[in-house]
Amino acid sequence: MQVAVPGLCLLLTACGGNMEDPKIELNPHPKMRYAVTVTFENAPGPFDSIEASVDYSVTDYSCVPEQPMSGARILPGKHLDLELRQVNATTYETEVYVDRLKDDDFFSKGICHWSEVSFSAIARRGRMTFMTPLPNFKYPAASTEVRYFSFSAYQRSTTDMLNTGNRDRNAYPDSSKTFSIRVDAKEMH
Repeated sequence: MQVAVPGLCLLLTACGGNMEDPKIELNPHPKMRYAVTVTFENAPGPFDSIEASVDYSVTDYSCVPEQPMSGARILPGKHLDLELRQVNATTYETEVYVDRLKDDDFFSKGICHWSEVSFSAIARRGRMTFMTPLPNFKYPAASTEVRYFSFSAYQRSTTDMLNTGNRDRNAYPDSSKTFSIRVDAKEMH
């Protein structure tokens, strides 16, 4: 059975489909730098991979056009993977620039300003993903986030799951059978 798709595409665009994505560039001279340390404590074994990333979003709706029909304004966002350097068996480091993306007039409606909205430390074992998110850095202060995970979740590596753990180790029935992923972000001068 065939369906008339051209009209459907036009309808989806008119109802708020994807407008042209802005050409996002890196700021050639970022200044607001953070040193970020990711520390694993009491992990019951190794991980298949350990990664870090940062997400940015435009902060001001006034620089973004309204979607046709719906009138909604969709703020552009950008995800960047970061390079982690292993310091020792349990500690990794990276750096994040809060002002890493270049502010620009993407839609001829004024300058769009970017803000760092979240850093994530991610450890994978099989299909289980352990993530410690650190919401936007409190520039120019230091920020810390610790998440606890159960040993039993580590053992369930065949389970396809994004596990963000718990901020309270005592929330688990046996708090001695937990490990943590800690993220510390500190402003650098």
